[in-house]
Amino acid sequence: MIFNIQKCSVHDGDGLRTLVFFKGCPLGCKWCANPESQSFQQEIMESSAKCIGCMRCVKECPEKAVVLTEAGPTIDRKSCVKCFHCTEICYAGAKYVTGKAYTVEELFEEIEKDRMFYSMSSGGVTFSGGEPLVQAEFLTRIAEKCHEEGIHVMLESCGYAEYEKFKTVLPFIDAMFMDLKHIDTEIHRRLTGRGNQLILDNIRKISEFGVPITIRTPIIPGYNDEKLNITGIAEFIKTIPNVREYELLAYHNLGESKYKALGRGYALHDVRPPSEEEMDSLVTAAEEVLKGSGKHCFYIK
Repeated sequence: MIFNIQKCSVHDGDGLRTLVFFKGCPLGCKWCANPESQSFQQEIMESSAKCIGCMRCVKECPEKAVVLTEAGPTIDRKSCVKCFHCTEICYAGAKYVTGKAYTVEELFEEIEKDRMFYSMSSGGVTFSGGEPLVQAEFLTRIAEKCHEEGIHVMLESCGYAEYEKFKTVLPFIDAMFMDLKHIDTEIHRRLTGRGNQLILDNIRKISEFGVPITIRTPIIPGYNDEKLNITGIAEFIKTIPNVREYELLAYHNLGESKYKALGRGYALHDVRPPSEEEMDSLVTAAEEVLKGSGKHCFYIK
């Protein structure tokens, strides 16, 4: 299940890249910028800005689950059974489905459309999510197809998946980005719903396999921005041979509107992005730990 295919990205690997976002994730990060990635099932999103007020969805919903509110016709999520009728009849696309099933052939056809850009920029495809590793069989088949066709393959992962199930994909992955939100497993559990031990073990195993890894930590003020956390992750990174670098990602709230579109509340609406000074300070702390290891910490402004 794929929820988005983004063309010409320059932030998730070398060169121009096609980003393929897998739907479904075992973690539940409070700050997730793509909440539509969390469920493994198709969902309905809605946009009041696109609504033309025809009221057809209100009149025709079989469950009477679309009700008129101050924001316009809005889905009552408790009553909705996801029959998707409202998305089928919405003229303006104000109610739409997120999530689409692809065959390997269909997805590769979309990826290959950008081959010219890969050749010009030393780019390729990056599989992201959600969590691609939990769809290991499909991921292996599409990664193998891209690999056979000479397309550079990268993978973005939270690392929470069973190694024995996803190890089949590793021969076809050129490099990985792996998230590590917190070095303390109990704090990690509070922030994401899961501890970090499986993630740490998978980072070690993937490194042993020989895949180059960039570790990423999203910096969320008030949640995981303590220097002790960052230096703890840096200490772990020092011990992993194929972890090449450590990237800090400054929190942003650009995904907040998506929660409303899914009929959900956003828990971090009062959190503000960290300042450049705060990010520089964390980078400096990590660099002090990594000194002499050949690895470096950075963030992109």
